[in-house]
Amino acid sequence: MIIALLIGIIVGFIICIPVGPINVSVVNALLRYNFRSAFSIALGGSLMDFVYFMIILTGLSYFHFSNKTVLFLKIIGIIFLLGYGIKELLVKRGQFLDNQAPLIKTPKASGFFLMGVLIYSSNPTLVATMSALAAVIKSWNLFSYNYTNYLSLSFGLAVGSALWFYLFLRVVAKYKNKIPEKIYINFARSCGILIILLSFYMAIIVYKENVI
Repeated sequence: MIIALLIGIIVGFIICIPVGPINVSVVNALLRYNFRSAFSIALGGSLMDFVYFMIILTGLSYFHFSNKTVLFLKIIGIIFLLGYGIKELLVKRGQFLDNQAPLIKTPKASGFFLMGVLIYSSNPTLVATMSALAAVIKSWNLFSYNYTNYLSLSFGLAVGSALWFYLFLRVVAKYKNKIPEKIYINFARSCGILIILLSFYMAIIVYKENVI
């Protein structure tokens, strides 16, 4: 149980390092709002790390989502990503300044948490990636394969993911006031373009999976 938990934490930490939609979103939320908002997105993604990995490890014997439910979540996630990307693309000056913070209404943490869940769930390559990761971990033969260890491994994965984002956001928050606002604006707009492109890519994948 302890070995499975530790492996999950280490793996969860490492797999979150590459830049992806969640990383981009948490940085934007930190720069635009605050640490709590950004970390709420990360926690939403970490929750889905746990859910998806547990589903894959147990072979859907403990969790089950219908194909319609999965398709619905992907479509909602794609629409959300498109809207979020457009919002970032249209960012204006003054939204990153500390003296403007009281003038900007910060959405509730629950909204950012849901954002993390939707961004994560809309990724059409997630199941394949998680399945490959599960196969690699099982090939190591470091612990027995039972429900308790599956639960520990999945929980560890979520903890490792959350730990990476916590440390990552702390570093960004420490230095964000030393960076000119122009760089923030260009970063936000660039992220907006990437998120829009990602939403189109996901839409094409979902279309091919369900129509062609």
